Amino acid sequence: MKIHVAAAAVSVTAISTLLLSAGPASAHPYDGKDPYRSGCAASKVYTGKKASLKNEIGDSLGTVQLYYSRRCGTNWGEARVSKHGTGQITVFTSSRNISFTYRAGNGGHHWGDMVYAPSGVCAKASASVSNGIGRVNKGSGTTGKACG
Repeated sequence: MKIHVAAAAVSVTAISTLLLSAGPASAHPYDGKDPYRSGCAASKVYTGKKASLKNEIGDSLGTVQLYYSRRCGTNWGEARVSKHGTGQITVFTSSRNISFTYRAGNGGHHWGDMVYAPSGVCAKASASVSNGIGRVNKGSGTTGKACG
């Protein structure tokens, strides 16, 4: 009985390792890349989707906007916050999402990594910001969807 249990455990471990190392089938070379370093931002278009990053009492601590690259077929989010703000930017499609954590600096202008979203794929961006201690110094927001 012990031999069968050990063999089953080895089989489950081997299968799990294969599945985890295979990676997502839908990954694209632009997924997770910087839109500016890759050159994709050179053809960026503002999608018209924007959201305020609001704290729990409704004060705006910044904004997040959704952008699209015509040349690369990708989407990403850009946040405008205090130069002291830290947070995260995430871009979502129906099949993938990619997050980027930013630190204080860069004049408060930060952008997330890209998700491949060719024509016909909808995307949205979300961001959070923290300007210090306390809940009134933390905010978040999500844009509406844009479908290319």
